[in-house]
Amino acid sequence: MVELDSIDTVILELLLEDARRSFRDIAEEVELSPPTVSNRVDRLRDLGIIQRFTVELDRTKFANEDECLVTIDTHPDHANDVFSQLQEIDGIEHAFYTVDSTVVAKAVLPPSDVQALFADVLSSEQVSDYHVVSVLESSWKPQFGTTGLNIECSICGNSISGDGETVKVESGDLYHVCCSSCAKEISAQYESFRQAADE
Repeated sequence: MVELDSIDTVILELLLEDARRSFRDIAEEVELSPPTVSNRVDRLRDLGIIQRFTVELDRTKFANEDECLVTIDTHPDHANDVFSQLQEIDGIEHAFYTVDSTVVAKAVLPPSDVQALFADVLSSEQVSDYHVVSVLESSWKPQFGTTGLNIECSICGNSISGDGETVKVESGDLYHVCCSSCAKEISAQYESFRQAADE
């Protein structure tokens, strides 16, 4: 079953509050057994909804930790490249790519190292302008949007209802699609990419 229900929502909310919460604790909240909760969390991971469990750090507790926001006005042809390059850099915690080809990143780097990004990593061909500002304080509160939990088809973008279909490609990656037509399409796309890589 691919559709998410209200119990999945509660499980996700509890894990967003504290990812170290035990399955036993969650099971008491949702009135299920711990193994059932474990199975649901595994399914949410398989669906790609839960991607990882992590730790939120309070940067103010560390000496010499500089947080800054970097706003990069990119040339439209290069926005995606800049976004991808920033994700590979140590010290970049979050990166955002907006519809107007702006890339925003939260960096935990000294300002001099941020300046070096534009000399050593990014080029003037990619970037038209950038701004760096120091962060005095930050807050992070992950939560759901207001639209509910509908899983989107990897191919057509429609909401998946019922069981949908799951396609596992040769690399081991799982794709969730709404119908057999989209399942064939994802397989064909993967095969096309694989053949191109082999050439």
